[in-house]
Amino acid sequence: MSCCFYFRYNFVFVDEKILSKLWKIATKKNFSSQLFLEVQWGQPLNLTKIFPDKETFFLELGSGWGEVAIQLAIQKPKTGFILLEKKPDRLKETFRKIQKRNLTNIRFLNANFNWFLEEFFEPNSFHEILLNFPDPWPKNKHHKHRTFNEEFPKKLFYLLKSGGLFYFASDHGGYARSVIRNLRRNSKFFEKISYSFQRENFPISHYEQKKLNEKKCIYYVEAQKSIL
Repeated sequence: MSCCFYFRYNFVFVDEKILSKLWKIATKKNFSSQLFLEVQWGQPLNLTKIFPDKETFFLELGSGWGEVAIQLAIQKPKTGFILLEKKPDRLKETFRKIQKRNLTNIRFLNANFNWFLEEFFEPNSFHEILLNFPDPWPKNKHHKHRTFNEEFPKKLFYLLKSGGLFYFASDHGGYARSVIRNLRRNSKFFEKISYSFQRENFPISHYEQKKLNEKKCIYYVEAQKSIL
């Protein structure tokens, strides 16, 4: 009988063979690029080795077509950006945009971060983490599939540096309010939790602009990890 590992996804015990298969699926690359990062099980990425000349590090979860990250990378040349996105067509488009602008401070992980996240990075890796307009899974029976679930604040606490910032945006009011409640329940991890209906001095994605044009209400949430 193979041994079992404690696997964070849905908090169940998963057989070693199943875990290995999930890892391969989650980290499978669908096209080649020198911007892709290689991550091995049990060997989390060290950002100072990936970006030896950068002063801060930024993680975007679900980077989409790359509009936000690329604009931020232009504005912050001393920041190293890690983009996690599982859809290859979006990564290919982002890659073309990066090449066109000759950006050197962006790297990719073509990965399903809902399954694995803490396994990818060392603790206290990032100064900022962005989760922009994740799928709201609006039906109650599907809420378990949401990226920001009951355990997500613990993942943020693990990944963020002391005083690091988390940004969240959604046009789904129910999802946004659940995120705010969840963060407040975890106030021992975060000392500053706020929300607004506008976000200034921050790049706007294509999807976000579409919702703004439709006069949709957008929740912008920000939380700061407790300063240790």
